[in-house]
Amino acid sequence: MNHIHHIIPKHMGGTNDPNNLIELTIEEHAQEHYNLWKKFGYIEDKIAWECLSGRKLSEEERIILAKSGFKKFLLDKNKAISWKNKISHSLKGKTQSEETKLKRSKSLKLAYKEGRKKVVINPDDARKRYYENNMSQLMAEGRKNSEKWKESVTSENYKLKKTLADPRSKKVSINGIVYNSIREASKKSKINYSKLRNMLISNIDDNIFFC
Repeated sequence: MNHIHHIIPKHMGGTNDPNNLIELTIEEHAQEHYNLWKKFGYIEDKIAWECLSGRKLSEEERIILAKSGFKKFLLDKNKAISWKNKISHSLKGKTQSEETKLKRSKSLKLAYKEGRKKVVINPDDARKRYYENNMSQLMAEGRKNSEKWKESVTSENYKLKKTLADPRSKKVSINGIVYNSIREASKKSKINYSKLRNMLISNIDDNIFFC
């Protein structure tokens, strides 16, 4: 049984044009890829030669071959979309265990840290998707229906963190007198609240500061 060989291999930009195709025996096909490998040094030709001549591939070559095939697969938009939709459909309605979520989180963090995965976000595209998908409403509904979120925002720990993060709850010193909050300081010192808050944030007066 004869094989169809690409005179200019696909990995070098060759096409399926009839002028680029030639019918060869298996032995001739293997020899052609061997010649191409020796001339140009492409690993794809070396692997093709080894496969056609019945040689055993190394683990490294198998990985290269798998990556090359997967890359070509992803470049085919129709196949890639179909593949992603199948995965999405198979996962619909399923919940992951906390252990699985933790493993995935650790794996992604490591990938980002080592530079194997990078986040590339176009702000305009992100903003467009946010409004097109009505994310604000979806997030509000998600929080409303989430028992975990309700528990977290009503916990004593959350309230304490929120209180400490609120500038109004911090003690304020004005000319050596300490007040329990900005509102108390504003009321007792007769300084406008907004003006006092801006003075504290911008640190424009050394005699007025957060304790």
